Amino acid sequence: MLRHEKDGLAYYSFPILDSQPRLRHMVLAGHGPGGGSQDLSFDGDGKDRALGILKAAGEALGLPPPAPLGQIHGDRLLALRKGEENDPSEGERPRQGYDAVMGWPGQGLMVRLADCQGIILYHPESDTLALAHSGWRGSALDIIGKTVKAMERERGADPKGIIACVSPSIGPCCMEFRDWKSLLPEEAWAFLGEGDHMDFWAMTAMQLERAGIRKENTEMARTCTRCDPNFFSHRRGDKGRFGVIAGVLP
Repeated sequence: MLRHEKDGLAYYSFPILDSQPRLRHMVLAGHGPGGGSQDLSFDGDGKDRALGILKAAGEALGLPPPAPLGQIHGDRLLALRKGEENDPSEGERPRQGYDAVMGWPGQGLMVRLADCQGIILYHPESDTLALAHSGWRGSALDIIGKTVKAMERERGADPKGIIACVSPSIGPCCMEFRDWKSLLPEEAWAFLGEGDHMDFWAMTAMQLERAGIRKENTEMARTCTRCDPNFFSHRRGDKGRFGVIAGVLP
């Protein structure tokens, strides 16, 4: 990923998506250039701060500010209607229970993270964009495969033409997983290493390939959020959430 500091924001981008003329995206760092928080939590007094950050992010990308999903570590996808307003001032409630979102050109999309993976899925030919929030529960439910199928079914997006990018997330160095046999599907057991550490990066790469996405169209940050202080990490004790934001220009 490439780091940028612009318009008071600190964020990262994926080179494979930077080359797409209509796609705009950013992975927000946990703190801005001056050290101020870029926490996108909408809890309590954090809402006004989050709305200000989203407004700045939208302006930097040339898109409307994105609205938060009420993420629950599930596998439901919210398919926005063409031209539908996606108003962040309403908070999470109108979008409660969704962990993926698919939109149309001119709409800003977002997922929020603090160790889970934020996955950008973009099909340039049809201008179809979806974002998914995937922790270990999302991986167990194969939210990636279900989102790709929805893109193909509803918008005609051939998986072979989809570009996939995976944000920083908890790495195999820090993802210790107890009771894995009772919680994870058997296919995930192959990704267990020493000390019950799980390699979700490798599992995600497998699920992307199984969904039909080509390896050469995939870019993974492979940055551990617990190890890298530039990102919020629940396992490090942080309360904040950083965001993956993207949209297609109208």
